[in-house]
Amino acid sequence: MKAKFSPLQLLDFKLLESHFEFLAPESSDIDHKKLFFSYPVEIDFDINSTEDNKEIQLITRIKVNADEEYKLRGYKILVEGGGTFSINESEKMDEGLKTNLLKFSPLNMMINNLRNIMYQITNLGPLGGYLLPPIDISKLLQDKIEEQEAN
Repeated sequence: MKAKFSPLQLLDFKLLESHFEFLAPESSDIDHKKLFFSYPVEIDFDINSTEDNKEIQLITRIKVNADEEYKLRGYKILVEGGGTFSINESEKMDEGLKTNLLKFSPLNMMINNLRNIMYQITNLGPLGGYLLPPIDISKLLQDKIEEQEAN
């Protein structure tokens, strides 16, 4: 089946920061998958766009098991990336699609790029590759809006 390209284009992606540590678990007989799912995950992001919303800049930071108060043995991971996106509006699109392309899709693409980087940097680690679980993008956006309203 022939693929149709999205009006949303990722123009540029840069890895801005990465940090990986390993603290050996107390027991060598450990279920890696269970340990990985117990890790706390924090995601923060900042979106900036041009006045005409044709170009979007998004910086996304993911911390896995990286807060001292929650630190579990195993991996501690921090990655941050920046992306620039544009929307080609040469064809008509409804507002629902445009909203999706401006908010949900760029954040989802950034998280997926950073997920791949986290897997790559941990893949040769003692516990094998860490694959970030699926993330509820709607909840992340809702939490960000609430955070901004509170400030």
